[in-house]
Amino acid sequence: MDRLSRLFLSSDLSKLGAKEAPTSVAISAHEKQTIGFIPLRLSPPIKIRTIRDVFDLFLNHEFSRLLMIVLWLVFCGFIETFMAQLSDMRYHAGPAISKHPLSDLLHDAFPLVANTQIVNYLLTVILVYTVVGFAFQSPDWTTRYMILRRWAFIMGFLYIFRGITLLVTTLPSSLIDECRPPEIELTGTVGQRFAFIAQVVGGTALTCTDNIFSGHTALMFSCCMIWRVHSRFHRVYSWIVYLLSTAGILMILFTRFHYTVDVVLAIYITYTTWDTYLRYVEEASMRYMFGFTRNSTFDLFNTQLHTGDATRTYQYLNWQPHPLGKKWIMWFIMYVDGLDIRLRALRVFDENGVWQSQKPASMAEKKLQVQSIV
Repeated sequence: MDRLSRLFLSSDLSKLGAKEAPTSVAISAHEKQTIGFIPLRLSPPIKIRTIRDVFDLFLNHEFSRLLMIVLWLVFCGFIETFMAQLSDMRYHAGPAISKHPLSDLLHDAFPLVANTQIVNYLLTVILVYTVVGFAFQSPDWTTRYMILRRWAFIMGFLYIFRGITLLVTTLPSSLIDECRPPEIELTGTVGQRFAFIAQVVGGTALTCTDNIFSGHTALMFSCCMIWRVHSRFHRVYSWIVYLLSTAGILMILFTRFHYTVDVVLAIYITYTTWDTYLRYVEEASMRYMFGFTRNSTFDLFNTQLHTGDATRTYQYLNWQPHPLGKKWIMWFIMYVDGLDIRLRALRVFDENGVWQSQKPASMAEKKLQVQSIV
């Protein structure tokens, strides 16, 4: 087992604090809290030894929230596809449009690949590789649930946002000349159009205005973000998914599946969404672990710099009188991410989820305490 770990896991996990399962530091991880009338563990078991462990695995705070996020993902997918159909209706009802008036000039420099299914094949390989890779390398079920929730929530948000961009931005099809939307999209009932979604998702039916931005690219790049942020493997295993995603994105362009602008926007929007989400998690961790009540960086300056110019120094370096970010967004992401569960397991929150706000001493104060003892 040690040889297998050395083969797959990075050698510097101890420095990163990721060698052992994160739950091992949670004092109250195995304690239960009553939700309604059902006692649920704060954290799922790392290993399954008894039937009770199976019950605790599927009925706890982490898994129940994962189920809710999966429902969110499905709901967002339906809304996004339905918006794409509404965009097709606008495309059909509008005035006659000349063939490709806004065609992407970069496409002329790309070779033409006729088989568009190559894109779907590469996407499937990337998804399977990511799921299997993180099922194997994640140290415990808390980590698996957390990564799945992050991916599902962010993809759901991207689906909704993409649906809005499809609805308000109508471009001619990059794939088919004089594309005509399927008749069921134009004249079918709401129920028939929702049922038609299965054909769109399965790749057996194509929409005409499913352009800005590329959903395939967003999904591939989200897998890249998962590997970039969460992987404990050696870097070579992350580069595999990077190369597969690069091949998939190139095939999207070679097959004329999307305009280049669709791909560029998808990469930018996906990265920005992941970065915003993870920064809110970091901000919440800083606030509740160290007793900060405002922006954590601002409070850190005031805590560590014991001068009258601490606030001015912060503003001089950052100049953010009103930093971006809202508390309600932070609290919402905390719930989605399960950060409040992890803080409760560390006893930063009590059994009712109330913050035990005891601001710790600064590093300078700790040094003074040590010197006074000596």
